[in-house]
Amino acid sequence: MIVEEELKDVATKAGAQIVGIVAARGFDAQAPRGHRTGDALVGAKSIIAFGGAESLSGAGRVPDHRLSRSNRTFPAVRRAVAARVAGYIEGKFGYESIFYDSGSSDGLNPLLSLKLAGELGGLGTRSMAAGILLHKGYGLINISMTITTMPLIPDAPLEDPVCPHPSCVERWERLRTTPCLEACPECLSGELENGRIKRLRYERYRCATRAQTTSTMSFQRVLLEAMNEQDPEKRKMIVLGNWFGRIVRSVAFGAELVGQCAECLRDCPVQLRARRLVRKEIPKEN
Repeated sequence: MIVEEELKDVATKAGAQIVGIVAARGFDAQAPRGHRTGDALVGAKSIIAFGGAESLSGAGRVPDHRLSRSNRTFPAVRRAVAARVAGYIEGKFGYESIFYDSGSSDGLNPLLSLKLAGELGGLGTRSMAAGILLHKGYGLINISMTITTMPLIPDAPLEDPVCPHPSCVERWERLRTTPCLEACPECLSGELENGRIKRLRYERYRCATRAQTTSTMSFQRVLLEAMNEQDPEKRKMIVLGNWFGRIVRSVAFGAELVGQCAECLRDCPVQLRARRLVRKEIPKEN
C-alpha cells in the first residue's frame, strides 16, 4: 500500500468520510500572507484534508433546538481524525505534524482556510450559498486538516462542480433565482450562466448578525440588553433563560463560537439528497 493510501485508510477508520491531499505549495499560492502553511508549521510540505457530513440526518427532525445543536457538533469528530493522523505520521514516519480545525480561538479570522484545503483536495466545490463547500454525496461538509512536513502526492480538485444542481439551473432560467438566494437575499447574491456559477457574493457582515445569535460575540449584545431592561422580572428572564445560558457556555468552552443558521441550505437540492436516508429491510428471525 502506498503511503498516501495508507494515511487515507487510517483517516477513514478514524471517522473521516472523505479525504484529500494538498501540496503546501499549491495551497500557499492561493492563500494570503499570514495564512499560509508555513505560518502554522515551519517546513510544511503537505496538507491532508478530512471531511464528512456536518450532522446526522436526524438532526433536521429534532424540534428541540438544544438537542438539534448537540447533534450538529461534528467538528469535534473531524478534529479527532486530524489529531489521529498527525500522531500516526510522527510515530511511524518521523515527520513533524500538527492538526488544525480552526477551533474556538480563531473566531471569524481562521489561520488557515479549511474551505481552500477542501476545495484543492477534491472534497467538494463552492456553492452559491455563501461559497459553502458542497460534496455530491454528503452535502455541506465539516473539514479539518493535518499539516505535515512529509512530502505527499497531492490529489486534484473536482472537475465537475457540485453546484448548481440541475433543478437550480432550471429555476434560475425561469425565475432568475435559486433556493439559497431566495432564502437569504440580504446576504447572498449571484448569477448563473450556461449552467455554471458566473458570480457569487456573500455579505458576511450581514450574515453574522443573523447566524451568530448564540456565539461568543453575542454575549455583549445580550448582556447590554439585560442591563438596559428596566423591568426586574424581564431582566431575570433574560439572564436566567436558556438562550443566555447557551451564550455563557460558548464563552466558557467555545462550543458555539461560529453559530450557523443554515437557512440557505434548507432547500438546497444537494443537501436534501444528502440527508435523505434509504431504509434497509430489517432481517427477521426464522
